[in-house]
Amino acid sequence: MSKPVFATVALLSFLTQWGMSLWPVLMVSDPTVRPLPLAISVYQGHPPSGGGDIMAFGVMMVLPMLAVFLAFQRWFVQSVASTGLKG
Repeated sequence: MSKPVFATVALLSFLTQWGMSLWPVLMVSDPTVRPLPLAISVYQGHPPSGGGDIMAFGVMMVLPMLAVFLAFQRWFVQSVASTGLKG
């Protein structure tokens, strides 16, 4: 019965950690090893070179989150569906 709860916590924890940018800003000084959220924020400061670059960044940001969601989808949906049921 606790699998849906653990899957939901894992999914939400992954999403929270994936979007963090403060820790990499403090710890990473080499621009070649920046994590993706930090690289996107640095890239936004440059003049636009085309929409394709921004779309590529967006796809790279969404793919890991989508993979984690699909891995835990069954338990996540089961957890949401059982919310509020008595007994």
